Amino acid sequence: MASKIDKHRTVKLMLVAALAVTIALAPHAGVAQSIKPTALIGARLIDGRGGAPVDNATVVVYDGAIVAVGAAKNVEIPPDARVIRLAGRTVMPGLIDSHVHIGLSGGGAVDAREVKAVAATKNLRSHLKFGVTAVFDLGGNPFVQGLKDALAAERMVGPRLFGVKYGITSPGSHPLGLLRDMRLDKLLANAHPTVQSVERARFWIARIASQRVDAIKIFHTRSEFPGTARLAANGARFEPRVLKALIAAAHGRKLKAFVHVAVPNEAREAVLAGADVIAGAIGRSEAGAEATFRLMAERGAAYIPTLAQIEAAHAGPVEAKALAKLRGRVWSVVLDSIASADGLVRKRRLVKGFPEASRRHFEIARANLKRAVAAGVRIAMGTGAGNPGVMHGASAAREMELMTQAGMTPMQAIIAATANAAEIIGMASKLGTLEAGKLADMIVIKGDPLKNISAIREIDLVVRGGYVFDPRGIRID
Repeated sequence: MASKIDKHRTVKLMLVAALAVTIALAPHAGVAQSIKPTALIGARLIDGRGGAPVDNATVVVYDGAIVAVGAAKNVEIPPDARVIRLAGRTVMPGLIDSHVHIGLSGGGAVDAREVKAVAATKNLRSHLKFGVTAVFDLGGNPFVQGLKDALAAERMVGPRLFGVKYGITSPGSHPLGLLRDMRLDKLLANAHPTVQSVERARFWIARIASQRVDAIKIFHTRSEFPGTARLAANGARFEPRVLKALIAAAHGRKLKAFVHVAVPNEAREAVLAGADVIAGAIGRSEAGAEATFRLMAERGAAYIPTLAQIEAAHAGPVEAKALAKLRGRVWSVVLDSIASADGLVRKRRLVKGFPEASRRHFEIARANLKRAVAAGVRIAMGTGAGNPGVMHGASAAREMELMTQAGMTPMQAIIAATANAAEIIGMASKLGTLEAGKLADMIVIKGDPLKNISAIREIDLVVRGGYVFDPRGIRID
């Protein structure tokens, strides 16, 4: 490793991605995992723990980890350190998107390449380009382990990847209809086993747990999510005894249970059954929401509201001109698919009554997020990226903007996207805050996101495991 570092010390860093694709990094890029430490100096520090920011801070990184962090006067810079001066900028933990679907493109399901292996490599790089240094795949994705292994071995460039591999559902329920609409049912149906009995619940948890997964995903809802061109509510959710058996079996294997719901009573049933995380917007109803969120707070169940996923069903750019500014940051195949008149993203907006119903869904979800925050529920940032119109990487900043529009402070949104997200995915000891001993995943922002959360869009540098990237140099197309 040392010889490889020495060889590239004076040139742009090149990392080999899957499918023989390489990504050239801009001159700012370098390797912190070398014989010398790296010191980032002069920036405003937001450490992710919720305290006041620290001006003129120093972060020292060595061998992929943070070895010292704090006010410059309190941190000694090693004499042989490579120094990166960041006056006027903000350094904070890398973003963690705790709800993505790497097996889905975020496009309109038009181009066959959207479900090819190349799509995952492109979409993972988009996450890193937008400052997302870790993602949690909550979709049924039989290929997630191969991607995790490739990223860990540095055969690909992208964020840290964690995932569930399978999504357990009831016969005929969500997301089976969405997969049919996206013509992915044959490819991904086996990653969405259906369960009707306690015995089969225990069987599937044991089978899934044996496959190096990071959690268990359960769909417990009668509602079809508006990734499709309908807002149906005719699916079958689990009987209480089956749901409880699934979650108990997951806990017996020391795995958290992430449960997808759509209305407050489904969330209540999931929490009473022992759910650790409620994933997906509670946006179909406000009835019983306050009591449900109080229960979640009492039981310690976290909530991933995925407002960006709801908004994308009726809003967001679909015209080629509006999407043009994202070229080079989001895979062109995805952008073209979103803009296509034949794609799900545009077609669903033409269905009579659908945009209006989706807007009502969004407004209820936003109001319910306010209720969740008021009740003291731990909120984690997740976008639902990969669903139609919900672009990988690009949706993270939008989710944080929507959180603040729903009444969260910028600091609360930052914590949701860092410390809280790290906690719910089981990585709080290594990620989510800038502390000595944790992995060196952070972003450098040109502005101050505490004054305007939209500053999170202006990423100057991304540090992932000590590797320093200029996001402009991460090639997508």
